[in-house]
Order: sequence, then C-alpha cells, then structure tokens
Amino acid sequence: MTIAPGDPQPPSDPPLKVVLVVRDGLPTNQAVNAATVLGASIGTRLGLPLGPEAVDATGTRYHGIVTTPVPILTTDAGELTRLHRLAGEREQLTVLCLTETARRARTYEAYLADLAATTESDADLVGMIVAGPRNQVTKLTKRLPLLA
Repeated sequence: MTIAPGDPQPPSDPPLKVVLVVRDGLPTNQAVNAATVLGASIGTRLGLPLGPEAVDATGTRYHGIVTTPVPILTTDAGELTRLHRLAGEREQLTVLCLTETARRARTYEAYLADLAATTESDADLVGMIVAGPRNQVTKLTKRLPLLA
C-alpha cells in the first residue's frame, strides 16, 4: 500500500523499523551521501508518511518530516555483505543498497551499464537500508554500533 505524504501512518503488525548501515571508514561526505540516497529511496519505495507542518515559537513554519526514526549504524565490509545476504533471504524485509558502482557513476544510465558488467562479489557495498518488522530488523542489526 502506498501512503500519500501527510497521511497518517497506518498501524503495522509488527511495527515497522528502518535501519541504515554504512561501511566503516567511509569519509564523512560518502557516509552522508549514502544515507541521503538510501533514505530518500526507502521513503519513496515504502511511502513513509510525513508528519504535519510544524511551527516554532516565533511563528516560523517547517514542512513535516518523516515520522519513522532511521538510526545510522556502521560495520565492516564483510559484515555488511553478510547482512545484505541475510536480509535478502527474508521476504518481509525491504533491502536497498548503495554500491561503489552506484557511488562512482555520474548518471543513473552509467550506473545501470556498469552494474550490468559487475559480478555480485565485485559490488562492494557502501551502505544498505533495511525496513520491515521491528523484530526481524533488530535481530539483524542489534549488535552494530551507531555511526559516530
């Protein structure tokens, strides 16, 4: 089901959890880029709802932001690949990844062409976002530290 921005989030059973995991040691600009691309992608894919417009004490208005928390965790490349494979085996989870192939591409068309020539073992994950039932996402990611 797609939810229009601003619609209240329907109850999920079990509750939805969204977690972003980036590879250890990324330069700040690459970690932020991965988080931005993956966050926007999961929001669009799942139709995550935006909260209502907000107003501060001076009357300044702010557009609503997504109401689903998205912690950013970190792990090494090997664990990131392992998590990707484990998460991909669970039908109830939505998993999106950003690869080095995607990160280096200057256009989406170049990304598609480069990825078509890249084997899975060469994908070299930069980050991934996992969304789904809270208990399943937590089971996969509970040992990972927050990005510092």
